Amino acid sequence: MRGCAALLLGLSLSAASAQAPAPTPVSAQTMMRWIAQIEAQGERRPGYAADQWTERWAQRQFQAFGLEQVRLEPVPVMQWTPRRWSLRVWHPQQPQKVLELPSYPVPMSAAGSVEADLRLEAEGVAAEGSILVSRSRLLSMAHSQMRQIARWDFDPLRELDGRVQTLPVPDRFANPLDQAVEARALGLIGILDFPWETDRYFYPYDGKARAIPGVWLSAANGKRLLEFMAQGPTRARLELQRDLVVSMSHNLIGTLPGRSSEWIVIGSHHDGPWQSAVEDASGTALVMAQARYWSRLPREQRPFNLMFLLNGGHMSGGAGLLQFAQVHKAFLQQQVVTEIHLEHAAREMRAQDGQLQATGRPEVRWWFTSFVPRLEEVVTQAICAENLQRSLLMPVEGFPEGSRHPPTDAAFFHPLTPIVSFLTAPMYLFDAQDRLDKVDVDSLEPLTRATIRIIQGLDGVSAAQLREQAYQPPRSTPLPSCAS
Repeated sequence: MRGCAALLLGLSLSAASAQAPAPTPVSAQTMMRWIAQIEAQGERRPGYAADQWTERWAQRQFQAFGLEQVRLEPVPVMQWTPRRWSLRVWHPQQPQKVLELPSYPVPMSAAGSVEADLRLEAEGVAAEGSILVSRSRLLSMAHSQMRQIARWDFDPLRELDGRVQTLPVPDRFANPLDQAVEARALGLIGILDFPWETDRYFYPYDGKARAIPGVWLSAANGKRLLEFMAQGPTRARLELQRDLVVSMSHNLIGTLPGRSSEWIVIGSHHDGPWQSAVEDASGTALVMAQARYWSRLPREQRPFNLMFLLNGGHMSGGAGLLQFAQVHKAFLQQQVVTEIHLEHAAREMRAQDGQLQATGRPEVRWWFTSFVPRLEEVVTQAICAENLQRSLLMPVEGFPEGSRHPPTDAAFFHPLTPIVSFLTAPMYLFDAQDRLDKVDVDSLEPLTRATIRIIQGLDGVSAAQLREQAYQPPRSTPLPSCAS
């Protein structure tokens, strides 16, 4: 099936110009090799050596593909590096009976050593001067609710009916560390009541330093703590040594000229919270696949000028895209037909006995697409052509409720330019267990071909024409189904 799709795509593209046959899109095997190389470097947080390696490696790849104007634009980021930490608890009446609990620092929490009584977070309980113990759960959303938000879906097997997806962000988007600061606590112990056992949770990642130290506990160790606290008043000593410095990351940019004087930007981010194969070594590989594919076509077969962007500082409050959008604002507003962002080719996982296990299916695919009929039609046609099931066409505003921007990186482009943002949100996205086995290998080639189809489908459309089509929801006519 995949071979037939690639052949049909090649025929359709070569028919657009008889000057040269279309090259074969990059194979999943090649993309997985790229992902493995990136993942093998270690934790890839902004400013870390692994992220710097990834920048240089991707720059060499761009140059080897023959991209033009390949450059690194510097981006200041907050580099947070935990060095040493510990958590010890005891009952004041039995100070010799100390329970030491494994933990991991909450990102962006402060260095320090604090000793205080423990207070379990509850309504009406004063936390000032104490170490606050908070229980954190992940946000869950029923797919029936997601379908109400989406403008279109492709789920021919009706797999999503009655299902609930666990997302990688805290319930109600709460940030326990900020809640502890607001309560004037001296520190935070956050118990991760997640479906699987972990204390390696990289959240928050906004690049903002907090004033108190904090640690995450796994659900099992959190249970040990709560049982210990139930025996009587409890004190704790929380110690954290960490570095927090301004470091330099980069946005990597490369270009290819096309027939049009206008542009399509294709992007993702190169940093990640851990070794992070899905977040976002997979997105980096998808951008690299586009760069290599289009570099093998002659200029007259590229419908637009193409810019390939691998931004830095995603895990530092989106610093790279914030800077890119500011520096290149006029370019985005006036010369870009659309920005296509590619994030997270992810396998769906379920939790069983505290462990993550693959379901054999891809994670639900979100396509955040601007309110532009031609763009919506091109995207849905590409989804259908590549049989990208479990896909939802999502709005660029209104998710989460009340938001004026789409989630994650695409937020920096809307409303400056029309966008197509491919995104999945597996529950393990910010967890250290995001390794090679979490990448949905079977998605890599169809996602690559779908992106090519979207670009080809916009051939002949100008930036001004696309913007003139923009509408305020709801759409006047429904989008046709894949069976239409």
